Amino acid sequence: MMKLTMKEVSEKLNVSEHTIRYYDNIDLIPGVGRNEQGRRVFDDDAIGWLQFVIAFRSTGMPIADVKRYIELTYQGQDTFSERLGMLETQISELDEKINHLNDQREIIKTKINNYYQQAKDSQTKNKQPYQKWV
Repeated sequence: MMKLTMKEVSEKLNVSEHTIRYYDNIDLIPGVGRNEQGRRVFDDDAIGWLQFVIAFRSTGMPIADVKRYIELTYQGQDTFSERLGMLETQISELDEKINHLNDQREIIKTKINNYYQQAKDSQTKNKQPYQKWV
């Protein structure tokens, strides 16, 4: 099993070392080890957990909920339905955010199209009659 340094994990996952250190300090990354020099090292499991934490946080899941999810995972199969419920709630909230962003995107696209149409109309109006054919 290969172990990566903080810098390697940071580059691989495109997340700052500061963020990784913070997540580790608040126990959001199970399985982070230390090398002979006392520096953090990450095996595949720790990297997998970190990827989940990043995904959860990027969708707006509060840190307390991320911690709860991790705790539930370590409690075993008896917590399956609670974990599933947490994930379903998060995906529902994410879908709402996506729909809201898509609505906002359409408003901005409409405005952009209006600008292009105004620019096109103003170019046509400023042309001399013989230039309409050019």
